[in-house]
Amino acid sequence: MWFPPTMPGISSLTSFSFHANKRGDLSMKLCCIVCTLFLLLLTFLPSAHAGTEFTDHEGRTLRFSAPPERIISLSPANTEIVYYLGLADRLAGVTTYCNYPPEVAEKDVIGSITEVDLEAVVRLAPALVLASSLTPDEAVTRLTELGLDVFVLEPRTIEEIFESMEIVSLIAHHPQGLEKVESLREEAGEVLSLLEGLEEEDKPSVLHLIWHDPVWTVGGDTFVGHLINRAGGHNLTGELSGYVTLDLEEVLRRNPEIITVVDDHGAAENLPYEFVMSDSRLGATSARENGRVHRVSSDIVSRSGPRVVEALRLFASLFHPARVESHGALELP
Repeated sequence: MWFPPTMPGISSLTSFSFHANKRGDLSMKLCCIVCTLFLLLLTFLPSAHAGTEFTDHEGRTLRFSAPPERIISLSPANTEIVYYLGLADRLAGVTTYCNYPPEVAEKDVIGSITEVDLEAVVRLAPALVLASSLTPDEAVTRLTELGLDVFVLEPRTIEEIFESMEIVSLIAHHPQGLEKVESLREEAGEVLSLLEGLEEEDKPSVLHLIWHDPVWTVGGDTFVGHLINRAGGHNLTGELSGYVTLDLEEVLRRNPEIITVVDDHGAAENLPYEFVMSDSRLGATSARENGRVHRVSSDIVSRSGPRVVEALRLFASLFHPARVESHGALELP
């Protein structure tokens, strides 16, 4: 089932005035046709009230008898999705890692990403729990056993992020969210259009450094790996799977042209960036020699949520500054 991004004409149909007179047989027939079409439209609109089924990224199908009025998010990306779609008033609980937008600090906390306080979740009585790939399987299983509807979002591409946001909008029976998603699609398309016509040799090899001891980076099937490629780069470890470690010697052999370094490490501050900039062996890499080592915010480039457009624009501006101008942050409503 689908829900149109906008529903043009519905308001006018609902307020349609019917006038019949002895010369109005044609008008009456037209009115009947309009009413019939309107009723058919309502029939096909996916409504959580009607018990619509939705399938999550783990293949589990849930049926909602009513739009969920209380939602708990078990990941920062899911929290940002809920806020961006305009569902903040339904958000009952979040994790300790959920820090954006700032007003999320006012929400109840139900544990961390990997350590979910089941009692806290149950106490908040959610109608929907939005989990992620980082949510422990045992937590998902136990919450389900306790009778809660747990829906896992695990998008790994830009389009899958948009689709996940649309699903949340549909589950919530919130058509305004679909309009916002469509707007994001257009923004992403504008950035991608600036990269059209790139030849393979024009795409710089990119090492995305999460940690330095050992070197921890991203494989081709990760969200960040996908984002690097879509932004006009060539993921240095694209043939690998998941989040992987590399020997420093292998990094030197592959000789990245650009190194992006995650800079959000709490008490560790900028240790990975300082390592890259000070290690004498890395001084021989193309990235160091050409001044193309860049710190990037993990919150922006690693979260598969609405700030994906900002992440795409950021990477594209670092990889192809002559084509893409860096812009300000995407503001959540």
